[in-house]
Amino acid sequence: MAKGLLIGNGINACLGIKDLYVKCIHQRFIENISVYSVIIQKLFSVQIKDDFIINLRKQGDSLGIETLAGMLYRYIKSCKQQSWTDNDEYRIQDIITCIGVTSIFYTKEGKIGSDYNKDLLPSMSQYDYIFTLNYAEFWDTDYKCIYLHGKIDLSKLPNTRDAILVSTDRMNYESYMEAIDYIKKTNNVIEIRPNNIVFSPEEVNKNKLICVAGIFPSNNLYRANDLFLYRPKKLYDELGQVDELDVFGMSPYGDADIIDKINSRNKVRIFVYKKNENVETKIWESKLTCNHEIFDSSDMC
Repeated sequence: MAKGLLIGNGINACLGIKDLYVKCIHQRFIENISVYSVIIQKLFSVQIKDDFIINLRKQGDSLGIETLAGMLYRYIKSCKQQSWTDNDEYRIQDIITCIGVTSIFYTKEGKIGSDYNKDLLPSMSQYDYIFTLNYAEFWDTDYKCIYLHGKIDLSKLPNTRDAILVSTDRMNYESYMEAIDYIKKTNNVIEIRPNNIVFSPEEVNKNKLICVAGIFPSNNLYRANDLFLYRPKKLYDELGQVDELDVFGMSPYGDADIIDKINSRNKVRIFVYKKNENVETKIWESKLTCNHEIFDSSDMC
């Protein structure tokens, strides 16, 4: 029987990678909204008002990045005066992915620090497969991880101040390119292809993302220079390779699809930080229908 380990962002807190703490990513995401506001203005004729930023800051720094992305997503859609087209949907998903990835991996000074306490790394030798929901794992020097949401190769990205990641393919669209030219006056622009990065605002099911589902003909889709093909993919099918699954550092608030995949395993063990005090313990219990056990994360470290 094959045994697997599924890892979430909580492992970074366990290892002491401070730049990947939720509150640090939270702060950078809010700051980056202002940087990307020029693109949002150009593409959707929506101005990011100070009141919106102030409201985000008032929410506290414990909100996850996908929750913040959801708030931005709803704000843009509600403020756009013209009808919402499929083109708009594709563009907003692309922009929010770029904001998200920039916020995760870049501070104002450059790429995030990669130092971590190796002694705190959980033992993984007993697993046949290691899956991660993160886009990079600094400790994965033997390339054992299977990246379920796509992988960012940080070694190929420049280490520069005031970095902003933008979509190479979107540069074919005139309004987008005009916004990028303006941003270049104050920021170092780095082009990436976010097609394989699965990042979604909180309310958007990851299986409905354009980078997952692909493009389909529609009366609400119009010819444009920034339309390009996506190869559809099936999320989380890799988890079917294991009969038993341990889950470490993952929030129970994820998409129903991955929870369903977890529940389809024969045996599941969940490791929760401060299990007896953490509200996530009860959330996990309410969502798990399979044969399962819940442990404190210290039992794994």
